[in-house]
Amino acid sequence: MIKKILFLFFIIIFFNNCGYTPIYSKKNQSFEIVEIEYFGEKKVNKILSNKIKIYKNNPEAIKKFNIFINSKSTKATITKDKKGNPTQFSMGISITLKINNEIEKTFLENSTYDNSEDKFDLRKYEDNLIQNMTEKIFSEMILFLQTNS
Repeated sequence: MIKKILFLFFIIIFFNNCGYTPIYSKKNQSFEIVEIEYFGEKKVNKILSNKIKIYKNNPEAIKKFNIFINSKSTKATITKDKKGNPTQFSMGISITLKINNEIEKTFLENSTYDNSEDKFDLRKYEDNLIQNMTEKIFSEMILFLQTNS
């Protein structure tokens, strides 16, 4: 019992003093997003707009960006069974980010998944997949903005 408490104590002390800071925290951001325009897929744009809000007002920003986001999602049938019913799908999200009408970069994410008999569960899974892929692209976008600021 004492060994467990000591072990837990040392783990807490170690992680508390290791210098961890979140990569995407608002402090130490050297950029601000002044204006955003969205085009394309509404679901993807809504997720991005909720995430980008924290980067809008930064009075200490060195660099200010006007960005244009064009999103596109695709869903395709990969395989079918003998009857012609789809058994596997592929979903892809493409987001083109244009910064100050100068720099343009495209971010892509793809995923494959199996069909389900329960269409409600399949729809929930697809929505969750869109959410996860969009969040991953958002992380890549912020990293890209940080390196270009």
